[in-house]
Amino acid sequence: MRSTSSFAVFRFDPGDQELAKPRWLAREGKAAEAEDEYRRALGSNPDLYAGWLELFELLRRAGRHQAGLELAEAAERHWGPDQAMPHALRGAALVELGRVVEGMTALQKSIAADDAFALAWHEYGYAAYRAGHHSEALLALDRAFALEPHTDTLMLRGRILREGGRYDAAEVAFQGALQSTEHDVPRRDAEREIAATLRAAALGGKRPREFSARERWFARSGGILLTAGDAATPPAAAAAQAVGSIAALTRALEWRPAAVAGAAEGDEPLAAMVASALGVHVLGAAALDPADRPLIVTVVNDGREGWGKQLDRLARWRSGFGFALYEPETAADPADVVGVGIEPLEHERAWVLDALRRTPPATLDADAEVLALARQPLAGWQARGAAPPPR
Repeated sequence: MRSTSSFAVFRFDPGDQELAKPRWLAREGKAAEAEDEYRRALGSNPDLYAGWLELFELLRRAGRHQAGLELAEAAERHWGPDQAMPHALRGAALVELGRVVEGMTALQKSIAADDAFALAWHEYGYAAYRAGHHSEALLALDRAFALEPHTDTLMLRGRILREGGRYDAAEVAFQGALQSTEHDVPRRDAEREIAATLRAAALGGKRPREFSARERWFARSGGILLTAGDAATPPAAAAAQAVGSIAALTRALEWRPAAVAGAAEGDEPLAAMVASALGVHVLGAAALDPADRPLIVTVVNDGREGWGKQLDRLARWRSGFGFALYEPETAADPADVVGVGIEPLEHERAWVLDALRRTPPATLDADAEVLALARQPLAGWQARGAAPPPR
């Protein structure tokens, strides 16, 4: 829910003092505790207008859209059916539940109740975007921004423009979002979107819907995807293909690592397999040195702290590379190279590694598309500044 208090949550407002605790809890990532405090605050003072919006956003971020719809109905019972805000909440919840036409109807009711309610126009723009009506979405977002300038509106506008292949205009929107905020979270989001837009624009002028699976991965994160991990390929076969391919890619790009290391406990078997394929030593992560130009590997990039710390080291050293055998699209710290673009079930990890031990993967030729993307100047490993040593 795009609300004025999305990031300025500690701004002094005498009417919102009762929301200080749930806002703090939400900022700390304590969603359950924050929800309890929001509900407690609204129970004692249901006239806390911002509390309804912020609790809805908390539920939305958690994917609890049915709970968001129930909150919208509670808001309507309190504020009455003639008020714009409950209709906006209801419309947003319905859109998230996939009931886009119903959601747009509810948002139209919100706008009819108050055509100067910027939030309703923003949510209508998002709903129109979900419905595939991009021109209508952009018009609604223009109206929302004119009523209340907000970084979230600029960010959504940028995503819609990028999806339509209008990369220059999308970059302008994201730059506007970057320059209009003083808060770290939206600033980092805007920087990521600018980088993703530039990478998308570098792929020959194609629209995102025309991208291959590897091109989509590259545009989103700057990473190089070795295999998309489709359902038709057995997990062990996909993993074997990926381990064979990382060796070929490493040689083709002349990365020349002197050592391979696992990012965290449990990654050692994969490190040993990759090191064997490359003919180099395995070292513990703590023993690495920038001169090693290390290849850091992890079985699954699932947000564990050890992986992020190792990538930070590579960034500081401006040396080395990161490889994740498995990585979901939502990974916060994407690897330079990803074997399979999924996150396996917990029980799959051990038997995939066991299968690789029993049948060591053969080194494959580097795929032409993989090489082309890896050699893009905007690839993640190149943007970090890592480079092969001089001949």
